Amino acid sequence: MSSHIQKNHTHNNKNDQTDKLVRQVQTAYQNRQALAIQGNGSKLFLIHHLPGQRLSTASHQGIVNYLPSELTITVRSGTLLSDLKKVLAENGQMLAFEPPEFSANATIGGTIAAGLSGSSRPFTGSARDFVLGCKIINGRGELLQFGGEVIKNVAGYDLSRLMTGSYGSLGIILEVSLKLLPLPAREQSISFSLQLNQFAHQVQRLLIAGYPITAACYSREEAYIRLAGSNKGVEFSYREMSQTLAQQKFQPQEVNNSFWSELNEQQLSFFNQTQPLWRLSLPRKTENFERYISAEDKQLIDWGGALRWFYSNQPADKIRSYTQSLGGHAQLFRGNNMDSEELKSIPKQEPLTAALMKIHQQIKRAMDPHFILNHGCLYPEL
Repeated sequence: MSSHIQKNHTHNNKNDQTDKLVRQVQTAYQNRQALAIQGNGSKLFLIHHLPGQRLSTASHQGIVNYLPSELTITVRSGTLLSDLKKVLAENGQMLAFEPPEFSANATIGGTIAAGLSGSSRPFTGSARDFVLGCKIINGRGELLQFGGEVIKNVAGYDLSRLMTGSYGSLGIILEVSLKLLPLPAREQSISFSLQLNQFAHQVQRLLIAGYPITAACYSREEAYIRLAGSNKGVEFSYREMSQTLAQQKFQPQEVNNSFWSELNEQQLSFFNQTQPLWRLSLPRKTENFERYISAEDKQLIDWGGALRWFYSNQPADKIRSYTQSLGGHAQLFRGNNMDSEELKSIPKQEPLTAALMKIHQQIKRAMDPHFILNHGCLYPEL
């Protein structure tokens, strides 16, 4: 195992870093001082403005424990996501949920706190599915550890999964233990033109046929499918799937696998629009969404139909209303051309019902009694 990722991170230095962060939270708890928690700030665009004193986990870096034979790793939250991916790749392994970076200085702590997953999400699982355990500091300044470091230690539901996607509002992630997957020996991607209303059904047919699909996307009247697995398995599947599609009067062609990383990092030309960008979660076979789209709106569909990147200048409440009517929810991902006052007035996350808000507040109060950790980053009441 390499590398520079662990360089200059001695045991004593780790303890010093942890103690410093614990003391900062304890002081804030005693003074009821709000804390703005972040690593390198690469995901700040996803939340509302953070009030209070900054608490940074950026220098809390390094691998704590890596067991390649067990497909598990425990890593400190400030570790750069790019460095972690490099170490795993050197050992023929990967983060199964393909998290986007959006920045060269993205950290694993921010990645887990944001709960972001890439195109493989519906086929291999989400970030939450691969969190085995974590060490955190709660709102009282207490050092807590949940879950385990190996797969067999995890039983039932644990709070480490609750930390995933909480954006630091329940605790400061110090360390996270993750389940890994082997890198596939081969990946091969294919594209073919078809109508939007055919996409989800076509993906379903290909899955039922047993093809090793790990990503499925639709953009600009073109479907994109990625296969992954053993060399022989992918080669055979690609050839057979191409023949099947050709028999169905499609015209399949091979696509460079870099398409998926460009999609993940929002580097495709589609993501150059100026309207606000929404992230819509909808049932995979939703068929009535298009009737709500205006001529200026643009969409790209990922996750085999379950995730839609949607550019629109339509009012937020209107977008959320018809998304809810179809059984989904909407997150304002990037404001783009919205002015600052308008951006402040729109919840980034889907508004919660009164019952759900009460549950969230109870959890928040248990973890952070004085509401000092990233207060208001998702909702003003939290």
